[in-house]
Amino acid sequence: MFAIAAHPNSTEPTIVDIPEPREPEAGEILCRTLKVGVCGTDREILHSAAPVTPTDAPFLVLGHECLARVEAVGAGVTPFAVGDLVTPLVRRANCPSHIRADMLAFGEFVERGIYLEHGFTPPLWLDRPEYLLKVPVEMCDMAILTEPLSVVEKAVNEALILQQARLSAETWVAEPPRVIVTGLGPIAFAGVLASVARGWPVWVYGRDDEGSFRASLVRQLGGHYVPCPDGEVHTADLEQNGFDLLLECTGSDEVMMSAAQAMRSRALLCWLGSERIPQARSHNVSRLMRDGLIRNQLIVGCVNSAPRDFADALRHLGQLHQTHGDALRQVITERVAPQQSLWHYTHRRPQGIKVVLEYA
Repeated sequence: MFAIAAHPNSTEPTIVDIPEPREPEAGEILCRTLKVGVCGTDREILHSAAPVTPTDAPFLVLGHECLARVEAVGAGVTPFAVGDLVTPLVRRANCPSHIRADMLAFGEFVERGIYLEHGFTPPLWLDRPEYLLKVPVEMCDMAILTEPLSVVEKAVNEALILQQARLSAETWVAEPPRVIVTGLGPIAFAGVLASVARGWPVWVYGRDDEGSFRASLVRQLGGHYVPCPDGEVHTADLEQNGFDLLLECTGSDEVMMSAAQAMRSRALLCWLGSERIPQARSHNVSRLMRDGLIRNQLIVGCVNSAPRDFADALRHLGQLHQTHGDALRQVITERVAPQQSLWHYTHRRPQGIKVVLEYA
């Protein structure tokens, strides 16, 4: 059985041969992969040439964005049945903890396809029901976006909890926040989807010109696009035209420092990306500190997601499927067979957003 893998000391993905899984035992489910998304995290793992492999394996099988079908169930498994569509949770605690899995520290969890456990690019794999969420059959075509959208759903949910705890229960309810998203990659588009689904006005700042495919797609999805070729975000009359929530999706400290200047009082900045190996640079961090202090701003780091966020992602994808179906389908810019996918793990199309592997 084939799988796509990352190897230590190599930046290139390979197709490897692995054994087929056994029949599911009690409390287990056998799943068949239908679709897998290629993600910036996959590319970062490969670029690092240092994947964190399972203890008994010389490589890491990639693939953490997945849509699958239940092939067989072991004894005592509920409420899943053969034929159900499912999407898997990525992070799992490896020891008992009262802390949510997505909030655990390194060493306290595994992540399928990312950290210490193989992912979902093989055609068949075993899992447990507590790590699977049912997908409505009508969402078969777009449910592959659930995992990346769930990451932004977590950021938005955490921001909402924090703001309502420190301001009032009506914060961002009676009057929606003004949201700024940086970048034009898959997570940035997830930021647009999460905002539009909530009825929140959202502006995307990117380096594309106004007429590009990605800029047009932002507008088709209901967002506003602002070309920012020099990477500088300019906002006049900050308290009137500034932003309440900044979703930083580029991983660029330079872009983050610029966009943070557009945050008005009581705003929240959420980091959703970073360099895998941070590089030392010189920035006026004291301005970020001063503005954050005098304007009572919050800065939050956010990674992975909880079952709550997966559920929100599925619900919002279903909602957007009804209201913005044509535009939503365009977020997937390329569909390829797994055996022809290796190029996409190390390259990006100039106007590409999401690449999806489709299994026969």
